[in-house]
Amino acid sequence: MSLISIRGAIDLHMHPYPDLFPRLADDREVAQAAVQAGLRAILLKCHVESTASRAYLLRAEFPDISIFGGIVLNTYVGGINPAAVEACLQLGGKEVWMPTIDSHYHAQIHGSTGRYDVQAGASTSKEGITILYDGRLVPEVHEVLELIAQHEAILGTAHLSPAEIQALVRAAREHKVERILITHPYFKVPNLDLPFLQEMVRLGAKAEFGYCTVSSMWAYASVDKIKSSIQALGASNCVLMSDAGQTHNPLPPEALRLFAQMLYEKGIAEAELETMLIKNPSWLLNLR
Repeated sequence: MSLISIRGAIDLHMHPYPDLFPRLADDREVAQAAVQAGLRAILLKCHVESTASRAYLLRAEFPDISIFGGIVLNTYVGGINPAAVEACLQLGGKEVWMPTIDSHYHAQIHGSTGRYDVQAGASTSKEGITILYDGRLVPEVHEVLELIAQHEAILGTAHLSPAEIQALVRAAREHKVERILITHPYFKVPNLDLPFLQEMVRLGAKAEFGYCTVSSMWAYASVDKIKSSIQALGASNCVLMSDAGQTHNPLPPEALRLFAQMLYEKGIAEAELETMLIKNPSWLLNLR
């Protein structure tokens, strides 16, 4: 059985420090580990600030890898804030995530915003942000989608409820957004099912599966469940990422390697892994 290589792979979802949550390594340490592992590109994510400027500074220091940032629309950047999105994208940001730890659905599932089952690191509230009002998307969401389409950026569905995700993806396609990722669908939030994912794929989205979902700390889904979902959806409609950076997980490149190796040993072919680790992320980042 082969030892899977992640040389040339792209990790679209990792959580380095600085952050308000405990992190294993900072931006530089994560970038260095990615270079050593032979990754082609990484995308930095932070729940509380845009990472576009952080990525810009790292690119000069690590010319052998492409480094990108994005923005998560939590309360720290003004929630669903088109101005913050525009600034991030003009500064080279590549992904816009809907609310994560500050979403209303996250608060419902975890008891409040700003915390997970065993981690807390941000302000808490029982309410959180919703993108629906009286069953319709709030106007600012449409402004954000228009900006994402203009910049050919990625839309991440984050920690929204299934109803919100469905409305968002349908509106995104109407706004000509081409690059849509259903964020860690089997994590505790949003905890989607396969028929729902199949519907989202039919609308043009891709499913983003991460190591963190199957890790020993969270274990919200089995590797077998991820494997079966990839086979049902098709590798062309899926992406693999680490979602790592937490103190209880390996460094993101090693988490990504472990995830790929586990899926390979469960029956996912090397060619399928290449599609999900290299081909699809390259298209999403618009890399040539």
